[in-house]
Amino acid sequence: MLKKFLCIVSFVLLPLLSVAQDADQEYELRSNEKEGWIINKKGEKIEGVLRLMGSEDSPWVNQQKVRFIAKSDIDPSKKRQKLKVLDVDDLKGYAAYDGDVLREFELIKYTNVRESSRGGSGLGGSIKSIKNLSNSNHIAEIMIKGPVTVYRLYGLPTAVAIGNKQVQEMEDDLKRLRSTPSILVSKNGGKIEELNSSDMKKLTEDCEFVRAKMLNKKYVSYDPDKEEKKRSKMGALLKSEMELDGEKIQKMALEVLTDYNANCGK
Repeated sequence: MLKKFLCIVSFVLLPLLSVAQDADQEYELRSNEKEGWIINKKGEKIEGVLRLMGSEDSPWVNQQKVRFIAKSDIDPSKKRQKLKVLDVDDLKGYAAYDGDVLREFELIKYTNVRESSRGGSGLGGSIKSIKNLSNSNHIAEIMIKGPVTVYRLYGLPTAVAIGNKQVQEMEDDLKRLRSTPSILVSKNGGKIEELNSSDMKKLTEDCEFVRAKMLNKKYVSYDPDKEEKKRSKMGALLKSEMELDGEKIQKMALEVLTDYNANCGK
């Protein structure tokens, strides 16, 4: 009789135990999904799972949209989750862990006039110019976060090319866009502008510690004899144009401005 009673109790409890086990399950991320969060238009931080829509071949897509599902909406019993596409109209920013590295993106307002002037020829060139002039809201990736914030912004390409000449032109432009993003800077929440080497002195002049290191050539990327040399307006313009989008500016920002934020940006 006791044996029969125990069998009945086990039969009744089994479904309850199964439910409890299911509730403790954790959703296993797919290879292209990452843990992170979004900041919605209300400024609320919502944790969940993100899928970056851009890639090494199309990094500019990450500036326009991302796929996301909140933790509270995840059903761990399902292998696939329905991630919603969110764009610049939905977000103030988002962040995703790429391995141990946190990649943060922030909504900024900036019109990429210089990239629009690189439109190229034909219909494709015209479309590219219009895209870069008409898109002023971007979820740009943050390179350096702090009182001096530095962003990485990719220009927007065209998807139209007619004839061999324009196809080659488009392919060359895509390679350039992938490898040479614009480097933008904002100090204390001020206007976002393109960063060049001549800005380093102005951005750090209120920090004796960093200025002393700059003048004493303590930064590998910064040579004051070259960067602070007086030039004609034309010479300064040519130097600035050659440096913009370049690796030199990125290295200089990571070395000098990171040090500024750590020592004087409090």
